[in-house]
Amino acid sequence: MVKHRNARLRLFGLLWLAGMAGVMSLVLLPLPSLPEGAPPAAVVRLLMLVQPTVLLSVAVLIGVLLAHRLGLMAPGAEALADGRSWRKAMVPQLLPGVVGGLISGGLLTAIALLSRPLLPPAFEAAEPTPLLVRFLYGGITEEILIRWGLMTLLLWLGWRFGQHRQGKPQARWVIVAIAVSSLVFAVAHLPAAIALGLPLTPPLLGFLLIQNSLFAGVAGYLFWRYGLETAMIAHLVVHAVLALIG
Repeated sequence: MVKHRNARLRLFGLLWLAGMAGVMSLVLLPLPSLPEGAPPAAVVRLLMLVQPTVLLSVAVLIGVLLAHRLGLMAPGAEALADGRSWRKAMVPQLLPGVVGGLISGGLLTAIALLSRPLLPPAFEAAEPTPLLVRFLYGGITEEILIRWGLMTLLLWLGWRFGQHRQGKPQARWVIVAIAVSSLVFAVAHLPAAIALGLPLTPPLLGFLLIQNSLFAGVAGYLFWRYGLETAMIAHLVVHAVLALIG
């Protein structure tokens, strides 16, 4: 019992530290113009880190407490926490993660090209998010927040109240958990567009929601089928594809 508890504490620490790398990368984001009398920029940047740190801590805790009951895993992190070979745990996740990321990256690129004539000029002119933020926060922290935390919680709610904790989670609850968490993932990207001063025209709104929810659906499936790190790998590959294509 003590050994199991210690392993879970180590798992929490590993995932929290991984997620915090992405949270800390947010200091690289450019600050909007601050009004007269606003706190110093350093204080504003520090305050920007508070909310994601709290959300990350809650998400990691939810996954550590509930994921194993639902058959959801973070194989690499769990192997490290248990003192097993993380390399062996990661091998089955590499191929589906890379393939899922390449397919998603291709689809997102196609959607972007088809949508370009409909999007406002300000979208093309907007300053891109720093690549390190996209990799660390997008590829790692967002997966912990949305898949390990939110999707796990949604699936647990369906299993707990819809199945009364009987057997494995049914496919319908998996679909609901993936769909709802994907929609939340997509909507969560809208404040960033607003912060950039982009006009949320119907085409831009549809573009952002479709692009992000489409990938989130793929990432949710990969998490459910293979493990959290598979979704992270796919997310990282997507950002690499989009960065290369520009």
